[in-house]
This record gives sequence, structure tokens and C-alpha cells, in this order.
Amino acid sequence: MASIGVRAQSTEPLDSATLWSRITVIEDRYLADFPKTFREVENLFLQALTSTCESCKGRAYMMYGKFFWANGQYPEGLVNFRKAAKISSQLTDYDTWIKSIDLIGNTYYYQAYYDSAEYYFKQAYSIAEETDDREAMIMILHDLSLMYHRKGDFKKTVEYIFKGEKLRDELPEAKHYIEAMGAMGPLMIDSIYYKGEIEVELRNLKHHMANGDTMLMYHTYQNLGKAHRQLNDYKSAARYFIKACEVMSTINLLPEWDLVAIDYQSAGMKDSCFYYHYKAKEDFHRYTRPNASYTMELLGDAHSHFGQLDSAVFYYDSALAMSYRMNNRITFTGIHRHLVRAHTRLRNYEEAERHLETGLRLAKEISLIHEKNLLDEGRVLYEQKGEYKKALYYSERFKDYLDSINRQETAINLTRMQADFENAKKESELVELKQINLLNEQKIKTRNLQITLAVVSVLMVGAGGLFFYYESDKKKKSNQLLAKQNQIIEEQYKFVSQQKEEKEILLQEIHHRVKNNLQIISSLINLKARNQSAETSNILKDVNSRIYSLGLIHEMLYKADNLGSVDLKEYVGEQCQLTVQSLEAENIELCMDLQSVHANVDSALAIGLISNELITNAIKYAFDKTQAAKKIYVSLNRQLEHWVFKIADNGEGEPVSKGQLNKSFGLRFVDQLVRSKLNGEMNILFQDGFQIEMKLSQPTWR
Repeated sequence: MASIGVRAQSTEPLDSATLWSRITVIEDRYLADFPKTFREVENLFLQALTSTCESCKGRAYMMYGKFFWANGQYPEGLVNFRKAAKISSQLTDYDTWIKSIDLIGNTYYYQAYYDSAEYYFKQAYSIAEETDDREAMIMILHDLSLMYHRKGDFKKTVEYIFKGEKLRDELPEAKHYIEAMGAMGPLMIDSIYYKGEIEVELRNLKHHMANGDTMLMYHTYQNLGKAHRQLNDYKSAARYFIKACEVMSTINLLPEWDLVAIDYQSAGMKDSCFYYHYKAKEDFHRYTRPNASYTMELLGDAHSHFGQLDSAVFYYDSALAMSYRMNNRITFTGIHRHLVRAHTRLRNYEEAERHLETGLRLAKEISLIHEKNLLDEGRVLYEQKGEYKKALYYSERFKDYLDSINRQETAINLTRMQADFENAKKESELVELKQINLLNEQKIKTRNLQITLAVVSVLMVGAGGLFFYYESDKKKKSNQLLAKQNQIIEEQYKFVSQQKEEKEILLQEIHHRVKNNLQIISSLINLKARNQSAETSNILKDVNSRIYSLGLIHEMLYKADNLGSVDLKEYVGEQCQLTVQSLEAENIELCMDLQSVHANVDSALAIGLISNELITNAIKYAFDKTQAAKKIYVSLNRQLEHWVFKIADNGEGEPVSKGQLNKSFGLRFVDQLVRSKLNGEMNILFQDGFQIEMKLSQPTWR
């Protein structure tokens, strides 16, 4: 598609209000028939330039630039955005000013000039913050998070995601896009977030349908489709995208049939996939250049997915050429990766190597994610060629990138979890201390009053009949004083009780949030474990099991009447059952003998981590594959002045040596918890299996 220039004919002049209204309505319609809509944009632009409405001129430059930007004509877009920003800043038209600068940032982002993009995004955010434009702040934070994720700066990615989410919680009516979360991949929560979003969007849909607001219906159907896609419910996702496309047709926008095709491809429904891809291709001549390029790339993906590799290469080459003409560096770097894979499978090794080298050279500057994926494609290429030394080189570099990303993601989320937990603990201790101080003050006042009344009573009895009338009067006054004092005490006690109830509710909410944060981390680790090697996946599952033990305590606390203690019988019983279920252990019988006892949170945490570690070890290492009866015994009982916590199994595997036991990280971890957190000692026995007996000195348990 050739560069588009101003060519419209002059029409009947519009008044300022009508001109402004038409500009703001059409400026977001670049998903309509683009050539036709652009002719209308040109007419409005010319009228704005000849009008006396300076605000209309600024907005018209932004509108005009937005259509160049949407069509991949970035230099022309930048010229118009800069003019719009200059005029709107002079007129203090903050909405146009903020959006123009944000679009300049997006223009540089699409071309992977990240330093320039960051500069303009932050400039736009600063203006939005000064004017308290929350919706604009949410939009810019979304753009920043996508940019940092593309760069591979996951710490800032998470920072800006949660900053935007916090603002959205404060402004629930603000428009948002679910793909902002989906684009973050494993950095964001999975089913926890998306299931909640589906409930919200279904409520929104009913509201929009009742109001007949088709634009918001289209937007909501798209959000529902993207949420179901993130939950791997591809057929439901496709159905919602079909509804979104049908609504788009009613408001004269080009239906995005490619979105439907993507999910049918993921569902393995070949005929439906290609039907909707070719349905999208019918509107090819009416698309913007980036959308046309994307359609070709997706057709390449579909042909590659279903094994039609020659066709895939044709469509990828077409998309690549279009992206190079636009200098859309993010896009064409990704297409090089697709071509490496396709040529490798076709055994066109020279072409595959050419695209690999070109892609890696670009990715070093453009995207950590693309570089990581290209390294993995290089590994596959050289393994297939039989050049195992090169394959090993690419494999090691890929693992280094993967480990780096995993460490960053894990460190970010564990830091957030630790901070939330420490804050909750400190707030809990502070609330408890304040309540104790208030109660002590009331006890002292009541005791002093009682002593005073006792002295007065003795003096009254000893004074005799001579002063009877006088003392009676005095007693009456004392009773009145006492009544007032009692009233004051009752009011103070009521106030303290109310405060105590409020603090307990606050503490329950804190435990609830800590539990939710732990659940988020658990979901993140589950998501990450899906695409890892067996060894890495097992390590992540072990970590996840420990995190779940922590979360279970906080779940029990926010549901309990007593927020300071945990019933170990209930907690250990549930935690052990869940550990066995999470490891998908078959034919293992869990035998428990647990005495009810309440312990503080620190002790319960230690007990939970110990039982998780030992049960996990037993399931993994204790039992011989041919063993028929597999049992794990867990008991917690009081013996004289001690509590004895025992975990044993009837495993028939070979006993390990003492030296091997001393090297075990898990057993050293358990021993450290027993000594430092539970003031106890641990003994290991081999007697009809493997037994660990822990004698715990805990006088505060009850």
C-alpha cells in the first residue's frame, strides 16, 4: 500500500463543536475500511486547518498522525503527533497533549527504539499524573509494561503491571484490555486472574446489552475471548471472538476473523482454522499495512502448524517483506524465527542459518524474548543437521537465558510475597500490643475506683449515727459519681471492643491477602513448570508445595475466630492430604493419628514445611516399584512434658547410609526447623521402613 497524502476536496465548513465531535469519533476507526475512512479523515483534517478552532487543529493533527501510525507510516505519524503535542500544550488541552506524546512513544516502541519510547511514555505519564487523569495513567502504564517485557526487564514489567492494576482497582469503570495481562506470559497469574475477569466481563456484558451500547459489547466480547484463551479453553474463546466480529460488522468495523482462526488452530480444528483465515484475507485490500502483514504471518503460522511448510514459507516471506518496508523491527525479528523453524523442517539448512544469523543480530538490540526463542530454534537446527557441538552451544545459551528469566521472575514475586508477609506480621503484632495496652489502662482505672469506694465505705460505717444524714447524702453523691464512672467505663469498653473487632477484621483481611499472594506465586510456578525440563519441573513443584503449605495457614487464619493460633490437627491433616494429591501419588495410604492442639503461626509454619518435605521425600524415594502396600504414617501426640511429631513409611527400598543422610538438603532443612523454630530434637530410625521422630518442647501449645 503506497504512502497516503492529503488529497481531499474542500467541503461545507463545520462549526467548531461539530468539527471537534466528528474528529474525536473518527480518530479510533482505523479498524474500519481503511482507504475509505482515510478519505474522510483527510476531509476533516483540511477543514480543521482552515477553521478558527485552535483546539480542533491540534486534535486533527493527532487524528491524522494516528492513521499514518496505524498504517505503519511512522515518519509521517511522528510529524503530525509532534504538531498536535505543540498546539495542545500551548492551549493546555491535556487530553490531546497526553495522547499525542503517548502515540510518539508507541511509534518508537513499534520500531524497537526503546530509549526514545521510554522517554515519551514517561513524559506523557508525568502530565497525566499532574492532572490526575487516571484513565490516561492506566493506558500509559500498560504501554510501559509491554515495552519492558519486550526488552526483558521483568522487574520493571511487574512494577508497572501492578501499579496499573492498583489504579484500576481505584477506578473500576476505567476501560482496560485483558491482553495486557496475557502478553506478560508467565509473569502474570493464570486461572486466578482470568476466571475472576470472566465473571466481571459477563456482568459488564449484561449491562451493555441492556443499554444497547454496541461498541462496549464488542470490547467485552474480545476481553472474554482473550480470557478464555489464557485458560486454554480455545473453543469458548473462538465463540466469543465470533460474537465480537459480528458486533464489529454492525458498527462498520472490519471483523477480526484472524482471532477466531488462531483459537481453532490451537484447538486442532484445521478446517475451521483455514475457513476463518481465508475469511479474513477477503478484506485484505481494506486493512492497514500492519494488519495485512499480521494476517500473512498468521496464515504462515497456520500452514506451519498443520505441516504445509512450503505454503508457510511463502506467507512468512510476504509478511517479512511488508514489515521491513514499515521498519517494524519487533515484527520482522519474530518472523525470522518462524522462518528458521520452517526451513529447518524443510531441510533448507542454508536458508535456516541465514534467518537465524539475521534474527539473532536484530534480537540483541530489540528483544530478549526473541533472542531466547531464536537460540532454541538454533539448537533444533543444528541437532537436525548433526552438528552437535553447535547444537550444544545454542542449547547452553538458551538455558542461560531461561535461567536468567526464571531467576528474575521468581525473585520479583518472592520479594513481593516476603514483603507482604512481613507487613502483615508487623501489623498483627502492633494491633495486638495496642489492644493489650488499652485493656490494661481500663483495668487500672477500675481497680483505683474500687479502692476509693472501699475506703469511703469504711469511713461511712465508722462515723456513727451523728453523721448519718451527712454520710447518707455523701453516699448518694458517691453513687451518682460511681454511676457516671461506670457509664464512662462502659463507653470506653464499648469503644475498645469496637476497635478490637475492627482490628480483627483488618487482620483477617491481611491473612486473606497474604494467602492470595501465595496463591499467585503458586499459579506462576505451575505455569512456568509446564514448559520446563522434567528436572526443573520437579524442582518447581517442590517449591510450589512449600509455598502452598504457607498459604494454607493464612487461609485457616482468616477463616478462624482466633487469629493468633492454628489447630495443628486440622492443619497438618489437610496439608498432608494435599501434598499427596499434588504429587499425584497412586496407591499410597495416609495413616494419621493427630491430637488436637493450638500453636502459634511460627510453629505451624515450621510443622507444615517439615511435613511437606518428609512426605514428599517418602513418596519419591521410599517405596519399591513392586511394593504392594504403600503407607505413610503421621502422628502428633503429647508425651509427658513434650510433644512428639512422627512421620514414617513402610518403604521396602534400600536403606541409605548416614553419610548420604547428612548430605540430604531436605533432612538438614528439617533438622534446622526442629531446632531453631520448635526447640526440639530429631531422631532418624530404620525400622520396617524409614522413621523420623521429633521431640518438641512447646509449653505454649494448648
